[in-house]
Amino acid sequence: MFIKRNHHNLATHNVRVFYFITLFGTINLLDPVITLFYFHRGLSASDILIILFMYCAATLVSEIPTGAFADRFGPKASFLTGSLISIFSTSLLLVADNLWWFSIQGLLWGLSTSFFSGSDDALIYESLKESGQEKTMSQVMAKISSVMFSVTIFTSLIGAYLVRDLAESQFQFLILIGILFKIIEFFLIFSLINPKSFDQFRDNPYTHVKNGWQIIRRSPDLIKVFLNFTIVLIPSVVIFGKFEQPYVTGAGLPVAWLGVLYASAALLSMLITRHLAWLLLRFKRTTLMQLSGVVTLLAVTLASFLFDSLWIALVLFFVLRMLRSIRQPLYSGIINEHIPSGSRATTLSLLNLVDSAFDLIILGTMSFVATLGLPAIFIGCALIIGVGLLFPVREAKQPVQ
Repeated sequence: MFIKRNHHNLATHNVRVFYFITLFGTINLLDPVITLFYFHRGLSASDILIILFMYCAATLVSEIPTGAFADRFGPKASFLTGSLISIFSTSLLLVADNLWWFSIQGLLWGLSTSFFSGSDDALIYESLKESGQEKTMSQVMAKISSVMFSVTIFTSLIGAYLVRDLAESQFQFLILIGILFKIIEFFLIFSLINPKSFDQFRDNPYTHVKNGWQIIRRSPDLIKVFLNFTIVLIPSVVIFGKFEQPYVTGAGLPVAWLGVLYASAALLSMLITRHLAWLLLRFKRTTLMQLSGVVTLLAVTLASFLFDSLWIALVLFFVLRMLRSIRQPLYSGIINEHIPSGSRATTLSLLNLVDSAFDLIILGTMSFVATLGLPAIFIGCALIIGVGLLFPVREAKQPVQ
């Protein structure tokens, strides 16, 4: 059906379409068993780390060019390009049988991610802004995020069951299903409509990069919001998330129950994000950001000293999962109000570039701490989170135009 460029229709239409794009784009039945898949194809633990490095390297190098691409040609073109690369990247898993093939797949995986990174926030915020609804950004992003938790519930339970024998044919079946869903995602993207703001700023990519750096340099509050979110995120999600499995199993949880645990956590996160609007009626976004950061610090600190109680481990696991589910949409709403239209996708990509640099610095530092065991890792995470909380979160006094 033809959609007129009506302010109200544009926001409603793009949010609805992007919801389904997120749904089909994030379905990956292979994800719960990806490590077992790598081992099945003959890779070692060090090989897996190399693949992750390739992914991080690709995102680091491509963040700025893909952000400028989105501002120059619009987020719709950026999504279509990223989706095509994602389909090809996933297809490589059908034939990849050595580190070289998987490294290429990791590079393409990172590149495809970069075409969506920043552009997704830019599309939604500009669509809402065109209809005068930009203040609802956090609630909208929470609802979109909730679909990812729905997918996690499904994949955690179904994916592991479908490859219960770890047979090659079962892995191939999961990959083919993943390709099918990504093809559906690709065709759904055609239904998106670029907001007018992207038609008004067709400058060359260099201009967008220059504007993006100037926006960041001239907005200390934007930098503080970014640092608070990023420095808390890396230790609490990226690092703690990698070691939460040995933490809960070491406390006594049977390995067979991990799938149920992750599905339950995803269900809880989905319910919370769907009711974020209720929280925002009672608390300011900045208050929720600061409070969630403090509770994250307390939870990781407790985990550093309490290893023997399964119930405590489970409570801390669910608390941290819950907090990470609300911080992302809160951050999206606050950060976008500090960024003007025109070079929004590029500015967000520049911030993601800095985020990748923080990833390398913090992960590199913690790799030395990791030799001392889980308690030292968690204590290190708590200290880093404490540093992130030193940066106050402030909303824009007046959302920039």
